[in-house]
Amino acid sequence: MPRYLSKSDFKLAQTCPTKLFYKKQDYPSELNEDEYLMLLADGGYMVEKIAKLLYPDGQEMGFDKSHDIAAQDTLQALKAEKATLFEATFISNGKLARVDILKKQGNEFRLIEVKAKSYNSEEDAQAKASGYPNLFRTKRGNGIVSSWQEYLEDVTFQVMVLQELFPKAVIKPFLMMPDKSKTTHIDLIHSLFRLRRVQQPGRKFTRVVVDFVGDDAKLRKDHFLSLVPVGGEVQLLLPEVKKAVADYIPSLNPSLSKIATPLSVACRGCEYHAGDSDPRDGFRECWGKLADVKPHLLDLYHVSSIGGRGGPVANALIQEGKVNLFDLPKALLVTTKGEVGERNKRQIIQIDYTRKNAEWMSPEFPKIIRAFKYPLHFIDFETTAIAVPYHAGMHPYEQVAFQWSCHRLDSPTGQLTHSEWINTEDVFPNFAFAESLMECVGDAGIVFMWATHENTILATILRQMTDRKYTNPKLAKWIKTMVRSGDNPGRLVDLNQLTVKHYFHPLMKGRTSIKKVSDALWQTNPSLRKAFPEYVKEHEGAILSPYDSLPPLQIGDQSVAVAEGTGAIRAYEAMVYGVEKDDPETQDKWKRLLLQYCKLDTLSMVMVWRHWNQITTPRPV
Repeated sequence: MPRYLSKSDFKLAQTCPTKLFYKKQDYPSELNEDEYLMLLADGGYMVEKIAKLLYPDGQEMGFDKSHDIAAQDTLQALKAEKATLFEATFISNGKLARVDILKKQGNEFRLIEVKAKSYNSEEDAQAKASGYPNLFRTKRGNGIVSSWQEYLEDVTFQVMVLQELFPKAVIKPFLMMPDKSKTTHIDLIHSLFRLRRVQQPGRKFTRVVVDFVGDDAKLRKDHFLSLVPVGGEVQLLLPEVKKAVADYIPSLNPSLSKIATPLSVACRGCEYHAGDSDPRDGFRECWGKLADVKPHLLDLYHVSSIGGRGGPVANALIQEGKVNLFDLPKALLVTTKGEVGERNKRQIIQIDYTRKNAEWMSPEFPKIIRAFKYPLHFIDFETTAIAVPYHAGMHPYEQVAFQWSCHRLDSPTGQLTHSEWINTEDVFPNFAFAESLMECVGDAGIVFMWATHENTILATILRQMTDRKYTNPKLAKWIKTMVRSGDNPGRLVDLNQLTVKHYFHPLMKGRTSIKKVSDALWQTNPSLRKAFPEYVKEHEGAILSPYDSLPPLQIGDQSVAVAEGTGAIRAYEAMVYGVEKDDPETQDKWKRLLLQYCKLDTLSMVMVWRHWNQITTPRPV
């Protein structure tokens, strides 16, 4: 049986041609288990269902048959003068494309690719008014904006296949996407979908079936999608897409072969890096013995920026087989102007203190730490912004803040107190969220966050108060004192930024996330484990991260744990909008999972703070 180059194969090969071999050989991929991608996929399935409901005359071609039979059925259906097909399958010259929505009228085809990527028609109009062709193009019009490249290449691939089969047809391609400038008056629309994963006999992958249990006609009149023509962009990309396809197809037949791709810093995020979980490890096959070097060059802070975009300096070393962190001459860590920039300083610190196996703090760090006046508040938010709005009046990808945690410390040796809030009702929660936080934090003391998410969310809620005509002068004033905006420094202090500028631990490698920093200190500071014994857990003699110690709960036939942000979003959706939302026992389990995770996020910040206090406090002589 011949192997076809599908559009998903093409998209993957565009990131790295070698991955095409690993995909066709069914190597384990981290993306198969990626919670964030699964969340995006769920949103994509719902958006696609809405798009199809806009064409009530559409005929579903189905997934139950082989590719070849599905392609024959599609061609048969297109013999009609008029036809609207969903999931039409086309095969041509070794290529396979499945089109989301295809509308035929005589010799004209409207090819509609549905994407859950956010689009804003108002921003598109502004771009045109500023001299750009549209949001997709660079100003001169001869290039595609990088953030849109993969989506437009996807459409181009489909147009190419369709044009080969119907060379005389007029093909008009479109993207259909959630439009952030639009809204819907349908409340709880997100809860009107039922997603089922169906395992077909003899197939490797499950298929997602989406049912809409709401009013189809009402949705057609009050939806938030926009149909955007992309014919000009497709014509611009067509030559390079054809060239790439011509390079990929010979590797598939008559036998499967790897397309050699030079090793580079781009390999850092390879999804075919199975580690010890599976002997078939694509990253290891490519890198060989270089994969096991420690400390590794790929772990360097912003390694892809060395020498410019794409890390040409690092790539040159990789080609020479020099992938130890210490193989990188520090003299090369400069900006394009030849100066040692802030990022370069951080890279040099990482190299020096990894060599010493010692933590580093800046000379001014003790003074900075001692300058913060108590009480100290450590806050963390859980939020979601998905394609399909939860509530009437919301826009696609509009922020919903559903949970916060706050640890308060009144003095270096004082008692630690914890407060929390979570929404469990199917209502727009943002204003109650902010009001409860205001009551907890008040107007006194420093408020710590990790990165800038909390600042962004509070600023968003302030805008939403205006948009939704929500009146609470006290809350509006409080938010303005909190957020950093323009010349207003606000009360929020970013501990991640403090880390980047003033602290390094070798176990952090090139990362500064709260999980990475707190775990580095958890591993090496026994006093933290003594202070918080409930998070101490070992596996095969190794101390686990506090996040890995969070106890799972049995929900249905699954043991479920929430230990990262995307898992929290999925838990929130299950608790408030899921099929078991009216089951108090199940809803309570989701709530408990969310509370223990968010609590640990702020407690991890406290752990970091306590460690910093220890190393910056002068020891008695």
